Parts: sequence; C-alpha cells; structure tokens
Amino acid sequence: MNEPATVQSADAVSRGSRRRQRLQMVLTGLTLGLLFVLVLLPGTSLVTFFGVFVVAALVISRRDEVTAITLLLGVTILIPADRVIAPLGQVGVPAILVGGGLLLFWLYSRCAPTMGTDRGRQPVRLLALVLLVTTLASYIAGHLRGLVPLEVSAADAAMLKLASALGLLLFTADSLRDTAAVRRVVERIVLGASFMGVVALLQYYNVVDLAALADYPGLVVDESGTEFVIDRFGLNRAAGTATHPIEFGVVLAMSLPLALNLALTGPRQRRTRMWLMTAIIGGTIPLSVSRAGILAAVVALLVYFAILRLRTVCNLMPLAVVGVVAVAIAAPGILRTLLTLFLAIGEESSSEAREADYPFVIAQWLADPVFGRGPGTYIPELYRLVDNQYLVTLVMTGGVGLVVLLALFGMGYSFARRVHWYGPDENTRRLGQSLAAAIAAAAVASFTYDAFGFTVMFVVTHLLVGCAGALWRTAVRDSPSTPTGLGRMEAPSKSVQRPTWPGLGT
Repeated sequence: MNEPATVQSADAVSRGSRRRQRLQMVLTGLTLGLLFVLVLLPGTSLVTFFGVFVVAALVISRRDEVTAITLLLGVTILIPADRVIAPLGQVGVPAILVGGGLLLFWLYSRCAPTMGTDRGRQPVRLLALVLLVTTLASYIAGHLRGLVPLEVSAADAAMLKLASALGLLLFTADSLRDTAAVRRVVERIVLGASFMGVVALLQYYNVVDLAALADYPGLVVDESGTEFVIDRFGLNRAAGTATHPIEFGVVLAMSLPLALNLALTGPRQRRTRMWLMTAIIGGTIPLSVSRAGILAAVVALLVYFAILRLRTVCNLMPLAVVGVVAVAIAAPGILRTLLTLFLAIGEESSSEAREADYPFVIAQWLADPVFGRGPGTYIPELYRLVDNQYLVTLVMTGGVGLVVLLALFGMGYSFARRVHWYGPDENTRRLGQSLAAAIAAAAVASFTYDAFGFTVMFVVTHLLVGCAGALWRTAVRDSPSTPTGLGRMEAPSKSVQRPTWPGLGT
C-alpha cells in the first residue's frame, strides 16, 4: 500500500536531483562567462560577479547549515581580505562579522530543541569555553595594566574576532548533521581555494588583478598600502584575494590534501572537476614565491600520503613530476628562486629577523607571563613585526593563551585522526586523514608568520577544526560500530527534526 507513495517520493527526489544538476551547470557556465568578461574588460566591477554568483548559489543550494557556511566562505574568498565596512573601521571585516553571526545562530539553536543542533558530548564546546574564559581574562588583565588608545581599539577588535572564532567552531561542530555535510563543506573550501588560484594566475601574468578591481559598495580598503602582487627577485608574488602572498600560499597548501582526497574518493562523475581543482591549487602554490607555502604543502602531503597504499602513491608520482615540469615551463625561474630561498635559510635578513624575535618576545612575555598584554594589543607599528603566531599569542595572551592555541591544533588533528582509525568506511577514514593533514599544515605554517592576523587563514583554520569535531561526532561518537570506550555514546541519540535556520528556510 505504501509502495506507490515510495515510488513517487523516489521520482520526486530524482527530478529534484536532475534539476539541481542543470542549475549547477548553468551556474558554472555563468561563472566562467563572467570571469571571461572581467578578463576582457578589466574595468568591470566585481560587484556584478559577486551578486550573480551569490544569487545563483542560493537558488541551487539547500537552505541548511552548509549554505550558511558557504555564505561565510563566499564572503571570505570573494571579498578581498583588506576590505572593511567603512563606518566600522578595523572591526568591520565582513568575514569576521559573518562568523559572529554564526555564533548567534548557534546560540539561537541551543534555545530551540527542534533545531537539530547536537547536544551530546562534544569536546569542541569545552575548547570554546576555555578559549572564551582565557581571552576574557587576558582582556581584563590588559585593561588593569593600562593600555594606550591604539591598544584599546585593537583589544576591542580582538574580542569581536573571538566571537567569530567561537561561531566558526561551535556552529560547524554542532550543526553539521552527517559525514555528507562535512564533505560538502570541504568541497566548498576546495572550490574557494581554486578561485583564489585562478585570481593568482591572472595576477602573476599581469592579465588583470581582480582583487584590486573589487569595489563593493560600503567597503573600503583598510590599509592603503596593501598590494596583491609584490615583486620578489623579479617575479610577481601573487596573493589572489588573500592579504599577503604568504597567506595565499599557506591556505592553498592546507586545501591541497582536501582537494586530492576528493579527487581520489569522490563520485566518478565529479572526479574530473576535482582533479582540475587539485591541479589549480597545487600549480599555483609556487606563485606565492613563499617558503611557508611550500613547507605547508609538503607537510600536508606527507601526512595524507602516510595512509595511502604504496601503489596509489606510486601512481601519483608521475602526475607530480608532470606538475613540476609544467610549473617550470609556465613560470620560468620560480622553482630556482624557491630553491635558492630554502638554501639561504639562516643566512639572509628574513631568517636573522626571525631569530631576533625570540629574545624580544621572551622579554615582553616575562612582564606578563600568565595572561599576557591583552588580546590584540601587540601592534607591530608600536613594537616590532613578529613572524610567528605562537610567539604573538605568547605575548598577547600569555602562557594560558599559548596552551589554548596548541589545544586548538591538537584537538582538531586528534579528532581527524580518530576518524581515520575508527571511521565506518574507507572514504570517511580518508576524509578524516585529509582534515588532519590540513590542520597539521596550519600548525606548522603558524611558526613562519602571524597566521591569525590574516582573515582567510583565520577563518579556514577554525572552520577545519570545527569540521574535524563534526566528523568525529557523526563518524565515531554516534557510530554503532565504534566501541563505547573509544568515544561512542552509550545510548543512541534521539532523532531530531531537520534544522531550520532563520532566514535560510528549511
């Protein structure tokens, strides 16, 4: 008796899937067409491109938490990182404000039991609580010590950034319902990285600087001296839509194992597209002319390759060789320059400056060893530029802040690795390992520059840690195949309704 209804339901799902595929094809064609127009007519504003892209994306997307995260990534990637909302100044970074909005969504969902937000054991919530308490303590300690007006403004901006970090961690870890949702978010990150790679290619060859042409109403450039293309040894260091080429190289390096995993494990009909994105990401990392980007890419690939079969790795080697040769031909001199930079470590001014950071930072830290000077109060213009996120954190939020930062990377990596060990199927285990590789790359790259001072890096890193928490929850904690002592909830969680996000529909 229920069979006709079941058949009708299956037909409706099939029709919806075909309609969604057609819309995706239209969106892809429209995006390529607009990009072609922007190349031919450099004076064309990116506002049209961004507006059409967002509207089309909303049309083909489900009204769920993945759509909310997609909007966040769109704001982060498509709006150049140096743009702020004019009346708000340095606190008006669009991506940071959207991250704060996700925190409000999460708080709303916690007050509405029917929203479907997870309420089981989730260590990411404990991490978020510790981050909140330690940062507030550092903020209060800084004000008790006494701050100059510039430091007060920076500390207030840091608290808004804290709200964004909490929103990214909590919303992602508690709202993504299953492994498929985590995979969709990872696909969005890879798509965003690929877009940055295309923008960097156009910058490197002086075709058009799309980031510099972005002129969104209500947004202004936070720093008038920002340049998306910087000369280094006669080569263009491209930054895409990131604030700096180093950030661009590191973010793409973090995205590389994610893209490679999707290309190896994704649906057969989508693998060609994923391989293309992987090639764009891997091929444009050297355009940053940055040791940090190359180092992060090597770390990410080593961590991901560690779980692949030897045969798979050997099959990938010819592709890697072809890629290196293609980069050498397409960008003459860039590989030689990168090799020279690595060989010169310890002998050039950059290495000497980094070595000089340590005695200066230790002296600053000893003045306030527990809670530091206060979040956001270490301003390079007042002191000196420190190219190490761990040292910057040590000065600003003290020893407790450094422990929390290490816990952020350690927890994300640990969750992802647990998924690799105890995931229910091979694809899920590989997805967990790719997240572990990306987080490991972020942790290592943070030794080379003040990573969380850059918006794209800040957003992507916290998003990946949240994804690791969500994947652990759905693939390990709630999996019937996981032994109870290894994280599985003893009692099965109750079924809940599909979440309905305000303004997004159902």
